[in-house]
Amino acid sequence: MADSNMTKELLDKYYDRLHKKGDWGSLLSDDFLLTGTVVKESKGREAYMNNNFFRGVLGLRVKNMIIDGDSACAIVNYDLISPKGNKFTADVAEIWKARDGKLISIAIYFDTAYFQKSMS
Repeated sequence: MADSNMTKELLDKYYDRLHKKGDWGSLLSDDFLLTGTVVKESKGREAYMNNNFFRGVLGLRVKNMIIDGDSACAIVNYDLISPKGNKFTADVAEIWKARDGKLISIAIYFDTAYFQKSMS
């Protein structure tokens, strides 16, 4: 079991690097798992990193984070741009697991109807 400080450090680095378009992929395990309100779950670091969502991220703010050992939940407000150039913000609940100094999974939950409307 990871301690809360290590999990917080990993997530702080992840969000900072994602916001600055830095090397956030090195914080993920090779077999990283994405689940939640997504079309289909994806397995593997590369599959997660190549998710179309990240192409539209303009910025982000972590509104709240609760950490318990190797588990965490973050509420993140993303500034996004659709492929058609529409700018919008969206709150996303992200439930994380960490192990051995790496982030191993995320389950994401968001308003899919609002997201789809904003993307069109």
